[in-house]
Amino acid sequence: MSLASRIHGHFHPPDDAGAHDHGHAHAAVDDQRGDASPFWVRHYDRVARIVAFGRLDRLHEGALALGEFKPGLALLDVGCGTGDLILRAESQVDGRGTFVGLDVERGMIDQAKRKALDHQVDVTFGEASIDAIPYPDETFDIVTSSLMFHHLAPEQQRDGLAEIHRVLTPGGRLVVVDINTAKRSVISRLPGHRTGDTTDPLRAKVAGQLRDAGFETVSAGSHLVESLSYAMGTKP
Repeated sequence: MSLASRIHGHFHPPDDAGAHDHGHAHAAVDDQRGDASPFWVRHYDRVARIVAFGRLDRLHEGALALGEFKPGLALLDVGCGTGDLILRAESQVDGRGTFVGLDVERGMIDQAKRKALDHQVDVTFGEASIDAIPYPDETFDIVTSSLMFHHLAPEQQRDGLAEIHRVLTPGGRLVVVDINTAKRSVISRLPGHRTGDTTDPLRAKVAGQLRDAGFETVSAGSHLVESLSYAMGTKP
């Protein structure tokens, strides 16, 4: 069975049981359901681009570059939002790979599926949490997480890193990109992003969490976007 078949056949979203969760497979169904998402979810793209001052593309480019994403690899984006990183990755390698995005917000996933339908690309989006990734062991070559990790409780961070370690192939890489609160940027002052930290949590904490989860060659540093940092590690 091919990797694509394993992924498409294995994912069973909680409220659409039994259906393959392809980006283009559910767009019509999701539209019929209506959109009762919170305001910030429905207008996420618009708000994010304003807050990021047009630097979202650089955020995604930086994450993919750190992960050394290449044609033919299987990529998972956890906390994928409305799917922009996955769609950029698919475009970057002309579809030569496997592309999966997961998020806990149904409204985000609905928007991501509509984007996939508009772009007519073969990607998969599903509703799931970082600490319950619905894929077999050693499925993905790269896992990315952008601007999501600081929202998680400590136990969910721990369990999520264990899940990511499980689904990565040996030699696979995790890249976490998040806010450098030491920079005191606009985004660090937004509701839901105020952590109270005055240090860079990627260097001060997340890198150590990766080591505790079993990752090797762990490193942390500044991202292409000045207000962000990264931490990454490799599964042995």
